[in-house]
Amino acid sequence: MTISRREMIIVMGATAATALVGRPFANAAPKPAAAMPRIPLEEFLQTDSLVAALRKGVRAMKKRKPSDPLSWFYQAAIHGVTPEDITEAAKIDPDVEEVSPEKWNQCPHDGEHSADFLPWHRGYTYYFEKILRMHTEDDNFSLPYWNYDEIENRAFPKAFGIKHLDGDPNNEADENINPLHHESRDFYLATYEHWSNPNFKPLVELSRFAVDTTIPMNAPVFFGATEQEGLAGGIYDSDPSTRGLLESYPHDQIHRAVGGIVITPDGKDHAGAMATPPTAGFDPVFCIHHTNIDRLWARWSCMPGKDWGVLPPKAWFEERPWTFFDIDRTEVNEPRKKYFDYRALGIRFKDEDLSCTPLQLPDWIKAEGEVSLNAPPVSALAMKARSTQILTSKVIELTAPSIGKSVVTVSKPAKEVLRKRVGSFKAKLTSNSEILSAPIEEKRIFLRLRNLELESLQGTGFDVHVTDNPQGPVSRSDVSFVGSIKLFNHPPGHRHNLSASRSRGRASRTPMQESNSQTFDVTKALAATKSENLAGLSVVLVPYSLVSSANREVVSLGTNAMKVGNIEFFVR
Repeated sequence: MTISRREMIIVMGATAATALVGRPFANAAPKPAAAMPRIPLEEFLQTDSLVAALRKGVRAMKKRKPSDPLSWFYQAAIHGVTPEDITEAAKIDPDVEEVSPEKWNQCPHDGEHSADFLPWHRGYTYYFEKILRMHTEDDNFSLPYWNYDEIENRAFPKAFGIKHLDGDPNNEADENINPLHHESRDFYLATYEHWSNPNFKPLVELSRFAVDTTIPMNAPVFFGATEQEGLAGGIYDSDPSTRGLLESYPHDQIHRAVGGIVITPDGKDHAGAMATPPTAGFDPVFCIHHTNIDRLWARWSCMPGKDWGVLPPKAWFEERPWTFFDIDRTEVNEPRKKYFDYRALGIRFKDEDLSCTPLQLPDWIKAEGEVSLNAPPVSALAMKARSTQILTSKVIELTAPSIGKSVVTVSKPAKEVLRKRVGSFKAKLTSNSEILSAPIEEKRIFLRLRNLELESLQGTGFDVHVTDNPQGPVSRSDVSFVGSIKLFNHPPGHRHNLSASRSRGRASRTPMQESNSQTFDVTKALAATKSENLAGLSVVLVPYSLVSSANREVVSLGTNAMKVGNIEFFVR
């Protein structure tokens, strides 16, 4: 998916004009954080001056040349950008070729520790907000947050959906094109204009499944014992396919639902901008999605009973793997720990409880000073992950439809191998409550689904269960539930185009991990099975809809869904 020619022209403008636009702020000193807290989008949109400021800021950023760190193109590319869009940008702005590759494609969605996701996006959104605020020329401006967890806010926001500000689809004057509009979005969810009807409205809205935050908000810890556990995941395995809970729910679902599938005039379909990391940052709705993710993290940190969990070493918090830009174009390269205290950054949310004290990092992490010379590098710590022993592997050709469960029965020889491993866990986890909460210190059993294909997926996600009762009802509250298929992925081969200098602080990738695969910890699900010989043991894929109709009924946008190439169980 690439940016359209019209969007590229809008983003870049004429080089001569953007050079003039870029000058007034060249020597500006950094301003303090916004005095205005981030407010809900529905409230923000009721104030015309705030909407006008947002449009003014976005439009001004889009007029800057792409090589300018204050431009829309550059800021979006920090998150992700395709080689094709870089090539197109360089045709108009040759200085693009001089941008260091490590400045762009920094988003930690694939190949980095899952625990990088939340602090990186907080830092990215924080500095983007400062730059946008400068362009609005309103020192009190702050980004709103799309509060889609409230049922009345699940429709795509009209202020971002309309293309022509005056409602006339024939008025293509630049000043009449809404800078918050983006062509590459799901038609059914995000379209407010159609040639056949000027009063066209979206046909669907986000479903309760797409916005559900129950799993991450119930997480007792921030860092998990594995990278699939905890609000943020962890750093202690070398599998880039794993994700923390808040990244999985609802982050990925919103990206996929908004991007959806875009049909081009030649009849071909592709994932929309928000559906893939290299293009998501170019859609203006990205920022109001991520202010909400940041708000959910802040809310979680004030909930009682929360803890840090399996803390990484001080070396991890002291690392400086990310580069952002301040409003004077100064490069910002701060340690990770800076982004763990949102109040210290000056970030506020209107609905937060100011009387609470958010979860604080331990003093030994916050303390200034050098890390011990004897401390191993974080990448070495990650590589200490236990070696993998394949227990059983099976090549399959499964196409999971968007309606109805798909069941893959585990073969008898494979069950015999698994049964020997499961026995020790059953002896330790004797009650259901223990199965749900107890950590397992010894080697765990994992399921890997490999060669996943999601390109034709429209408005559908999949939950994964491991159970010996595949025909019975299943839900996310059952111990059989092991996770969901990730919906926000880099296109195949994209990571191969990144600079080798971007490998700081991440584990090495193996050929097995290069394929589009996903891993699930199934230890507790297997230990909870009732059959001693694992009779009936199956992997069950349960589709759920990312969108619903106006009357809240879930809908399916097609039968094409997901393909699975093979499954394997292994111990690590």
